[in-house]
Amino acid sequence: MAGEAARLLTFLLRPLASWLDDPATEEICINRPGELFVRQRGQFRAEAVLLDYAALEDIATLAGALRKQDVGPRSPLCATELPGGERLQICMPPAVPVGTLSITIRKPGVSVAPLDSLVSRYRVAGWNNWASRKEAAQRDFAALLALYDAGDIKTFLERAVQARITILLCGATGSGKTTMSKTLISAIPERERLITIEDTLELVIPQPNHVRLLYAKDNIGLARVTPEMLLQASLRMKPDRILLQELRDDAAWTYINEIVSGHPGSITTIHGRNPEQAFRRLFALVKGSPQGGRWDDRTLMEFLSAAVDLIIPFHNEGAVYEIGEVWFAADAARRGESAAHLLRAA
Repeated sequence: MAGEAARLLTFLLRPLASWLDDPATEEICINRPGELFVRQRGQFRAEAVLLDYAALEDIATLAGALRKQDVGPRSPLCATELPGGERLQICMPPAVPVGTLSITIRKPGVSVAPLDSLVSRYRVAGWNNWASRKEAAQRDFAALLALYDAGDIKTFLERAVQARITILLCGATGSGKTTMSKTLISAIPERERLITIEDTLELVIPQPNHVRLLYAKDNIGLARVTPEMLLQASLRMKPDRILLQELRDDAAWTYINEIVSGHPGSITTIHGRNPEQAFRRLFALVKGSPQGGRWDDRTLMEFLSAAVDLIIPFHNEGAVYEIGEVWFAADAARRGESAAHLLRAA
């Protein structure tokens, strides 16, 4: 039975065969029916593929069945493998919009290169230039600080997004923070692959290579998909950035951990009238998680300080929208402070 399923799955995957068989292929990302992005030599390029929703659904169902996993409306997320060892992340409705289905295929390395070939396979000129890399990062922040000091908020925010710093937008409901998140997302380079995590389709994503993941608010719904489950799935989807619509309790630890471990440049919203309240809420959310609860307060504050670069507060007073006084990590650092000082000030 398993052999028959594997043969049928191989048959259904024929439209992808040229990329699956190409040694240069690293990832194959089907974002929705008919739309494909192939990653080779570290770069994505768009391709057309003759796979409609029904075909993708059959592929997802068979791939899950080979590892005895159910895939469907009640279990829309599935991490599995193809018979050839390629790893799959499947996202079906209701975890993605109706009519779409996302399959990310990651090809494993099939050979072990000898250490003698290291210099020919890798660019190694800067392998011991830690100080130079640190200086380059400091130059980036110095350029942002110059814009910050000059009061050029438009260029400051544009360069902040392009520099991949992590941004928290805070404010009450209706304060304009979600509207600003859409504006900032539009400044992300078009070449980047984005994964969004939302409870409703509020964000506007102009970048072509993107997948929109959905969860049911208050854990209501057939699948009971949570933001944390989607964050875990997104790690297997080769994102350049993960954009979380709103930071809430069951996702805070996973979200911050992803930022620190290699996915900077995120943009999300959090409740709080000012940076102090926003950081205090972030601290409480992470501290309330099973993982964060095991950390002492000082260590956790240092951990969060390394994750958050910019906090922007928004207010709406009588239909007048206002950006309040922002907190910028580089500005705080030159005063000898960190995000931990926000907790003491709140």
